[in-house]
Amino acid sequence: MENQMIFVRIATVADIKHVDEIVKETESSAIARGSGIAKRSPESIAQKIKEGKAVIAVTGGGEWVGFSYFEVWENSSFVSNSGLIVAPKFRNAGVAKAIKERIFKISRRIYPEAKIFSITSGAAIMKMNYQLGFEPVTFDQITHDEHFWEGCKSCINYNVLEGKKRCNCLCTAMLFDPHKESFSSYALTQATEKCEMTLDCIACPKLSLAAGAEGTNAICSALTDILWFSEYIYPIESDLPDPVKMTVTNVNMDGERNCSSKECRFTVEIVYDHNYTEKEILNTIRNHTRCKFTVRQDVFNVSIIDDSVYEQQLVLNNC
Repeated sequence: MENQMIFVRIATVADIKHVDEIVKETESSAIARGSGIAKRSPESIAQKIKEGKAVIAVTGGGEWVGFSYFEVWENSSFVSNSGLIVAPKFRNAGVAKAIKERIFKISRRIYPEAKIFSITSGAAIMKMNYQLGFEPVTFDQITHDEHFWEGCKSCINYNVLEGKKRCNCLCTAMLFDPHKESFSSYALTQATEKCEMTLDCIACPKLSLAAGAEGTNAICSALTDILWFSEYIYPIESDLPDPVKMTVTNVNMDGERNCSSKECRFTVEIVYDHNYTEKEILNTIRNHTRCKFTVRQDVFNVSIIDDSVYEQQLVLNNC
């Protein structure tokens, strides 16, 4: 897979063009795993998108990467997070985790009192659920809404479910209960923490490829990157605060006269929320700058912020 930016965001009606591909890949993936799955029609997926209940991942060029959606049950007492799928060539790059976290945060923001559940047979999704604060439960602890169970009839394992009187099946039910103290603390921590990291950067002269032409000295090389750090805005939704703030400090030149043979050093202070991981931020920086940099290992601080981070968009940069 080529190095490219992947955007994880709330799906819009313009994304309905990807519905057929999403449905096809969901069915193919289930067959490849040898597991059952409730079949979803293109019309049902399109409806989730129209209702604002879906999250999609796409490349900068508009190629579909991944998808998931949520649904509400029993007068908002329960919210299901379902249909997580990633296109094969984009797997093992952190896309599924980003989509999973995004759909979970949206569910928590819109329905803070609802219990969130997920039914899956995949070990990877179980692990992601556990990291978000879910725990395994029996089926009688999730929604009893008949419309939800109606969707299971298209699964090849439906006879197993019925035979066990909906107590359990080959899938595992996992539940996030916001009323449990441990879960509430987890959700609050993820929504309110901000992290900091510091980069020590070095800009070097750039030689010209043209014969007889002068290259770019260190300070000019540094200024190009400093301008990027100062002006770049990580993709977000609406008019919400930046999820990543980068500030350049301590610009220093090594040497006094011949700038073209020396280095220019500068420091970048970065403050970011949990919509982005450190790896995602650093990969974005590598793709847009030419300076060499190291992450200062003795800097890591946490401060409390507003929970509006639930509204912000995630970006993955895949190497």
